[in-house]
Amino acid sequence: MPAVAGRLSLDSLEHPVVLAPLGGGPSTPALAAAVSEAGGLGFLAAGYKSPDAVWDDIAALRALTDRAFGVSVFTPPPPEGDQEAVRAYAESLRGDAERLGAELGTPLHDDDAWAAKLALIAEERVPVVSFTFGCPAR
Repeated sequence: MPAVAGRLSLDSLEHPVVLAPLGGGPSTPALAAAVSEAGGLGFLAAGYKSPDAVWDDIAALRALTDRAFGVSVFTPPPPEGDQEAVRAYAESLRGDAERLGAELGTPLHDDDAWAAKLALIAEERVPVVSFTFGCPAR
């Protein structure tokens, strides 16, 4: 299947195989390209990566294949969480942390560079985008 011009239908794949994005390490441009080249849909994971690293992965994948691929992005949680629930959960970990000789850190909100990754994906015209941890608002 050549590069996508317009909409991609999963029915148009040669093989009904979609590579899971595999965030946190196993996702590579070579693996995604191999799946796409074999007639499936390869995916890159953008989660836990900087926008520059995601751009590098997209460029590397495109150097390996001209077939369609996807990128998966972590949908951030709302910035205002239940602070009491977070505090209670952290306290529930205190005993384990002390046994390990560790200290509890301060909870903080991290959107995993959401806006920058969306801008990159739009600019690079990534054929397929998926979202992990929920659907984004329109």
